[in-house]
Amino acid sequence: NSAQAAAASQTASANSATAAKKSETSAKNSETATKASEKNAKSSQTAAKTSETNAKDSEANAKVSETAAANSAKASAASQTAAKASEDAAREYANQTAEPYRYVLQPLPDVWIPFNDSLDMITGYSPGYKKVKIGDNVVQVASDKQVNFSRASTATYINKSGELKTAEINEPRFEKEGLLIEGQRTNYMLNSATPASWGKSANMNVAEVGTDSFGFTYGKFVCNESLIGQSTTLNMAVVSTSGAVDVSGDNKCVTTSCRFKTDLELLLRIRFEAFDGSASSNLGYAIVNTRSLLVEITGVAADRLTARVNKDEATGWIFVEATIQASKETYITSAIQYAPKSGGVVESGDYIYLATPQVEDGSCVSSFIISGTTAATRASDMVTVPIKNNLYNLPFTVLCEVHKNWYKTPNAAPRVFDTYRHQADAGIVMGFGSSGGYDGFPYCDIGGSDRRINENAGLEKMLIGMRVKSERSTCVVSNGKLSSETKTTWEYIRSTATIRIGGQTTAGLRHLFGHVRNFRLWHKELTDAQLGEVVK
Repeated sequence: NSAQAAAASQTASANSATAAKKSETSAKNSETATKASEKNAKSSQTAAKTSETNAKDSEANAKVSETAAANSAKASAASQTAAKASEDAAREYANQTAEPYRYVLQPLPDVWIPFNDSLDMITGYSPGYKKVKIGDNVVQVASDKQVNFSRASTATYINKSGELKTAEINEPRFEKEGLLIEGQRTNYMLNSATPASWGKSANMNVAEVGTDSFGFTYGKFVCNESLIGQSTTLNMAVVSTSGAVDVSGDNKCVTTSCRFKTDLELLLRIRFEAFDGSASSNLGYAIVNTRSLLVEITGVAADRLTARVNKDEATGWIFVEATIQASKETYITSAIQYAPKSGGVVESGDYIYLATPQVEDGSCVSSFIISGTTAATRASDMVTVPIKNNLYNLPFTVLCEVHKNWYKTPNAAPRVFDTYRHQADAGIVMGFGSSGGYDGFPYCDIGGSDRRINENAGLEKMLIGMRVKSERSTCVVSNGKLSSETKTTWEYIRSTATIRIGGQTTAGLRHLFGHVRNFRLWHKELTDAQLGEVVK
């Protein structure tokens, strides 16, 4: 019995251990289930948040789609508007010859000379010869549409690339603004290609001489180190008393000009002096601040002295010109000078590059004249076409683009065009005048009808013209502005007459000293609207 009881007790103990083991396993399973439950709860929470985010994204995407649809609709509307505008523009262009545009658009001119880069005429008549290149050879061929041009000397000009060039005898000069037309002038500054021979002061050194990429021959003028700390003025270029300009006759003006460069703040001075044959006296200065480019005019004759400065940003050269009008002087000399900045002194390395110095007899600057050991003269540009087959009687209209190289008239009445070799009282004049405080006003004169537009006197560029109606009412036009009309007595002009453009005689009387371009003449009276062109 005891053995049986022990066996039973052992069995019960084993069963109890097994039960304990099961209980432990159940506890672990319960813990695992709890953790799984917790994890599942978190997953459910995350899923809920994801669903919420997705819902918001869907809402945003819906709004984007809605905005895109609206933008697409706007783009479609804009496209339709642009298409309509293009259609309207095309219809407008197609209708330009219909009412009312037939009163605005100009018909083909009966005489049309562009003067852009050649003497060729598009329409009109002028027999002559033109140069044509055939292979490597240049030959002259006859043409009935070639403007007549002559000049008895070489002359310089600035081409459309900004380069200084020399035109041969009888070669026209075409610049950015058109055909350059100038009267006779003399440069009294000697040795223009040799800076060391321009008459510099002894303490002014020419440290460098050269020709830049634009063709300008220059000298680099540097102050001598012995002058450091001093307040002094030095000559760079001078016309001395032996070469003084005679102002005792008809010419009463002297104009001095040059180009300069420097990175320093200095003063470039243009000096004028009177010379009576034995002694000199100071008249005045045009003083240019090389940094600000402001000009100060001083001296006893300051009220007779004018100056202006212009910088070419492409080449870097600064062009300055100064003009003095003589009063009782017999001769006038001039100098181009260096001076320290206002209130300053000479500093080490002070320098100015100087090019194209010129002292000429006239009230405005003209193109650079290359001189040698004596003063050099440039001849007048002469431009003509025959009246024959170009103009006969009323009505007619003339228009021409003009650019002045001056702000004070260089003579009594600079011409844009006039006629000569005509019968009595048949002359035609169109140009610029000066009267009553208006200097350079556009005007025309034909058969006792003298019309002018005073308020456009100060314009440097303009479209100038004149109109003579079949019933003889005449007006002048300038940049779309028409003068009042008066009746002319003019009826016709003989075929033996000649049209002169930009000047009268080889002596340079009434020359334009400027540019012409796009010369047009109609055998019609253009409407006011057709005369509305503006050039700026």
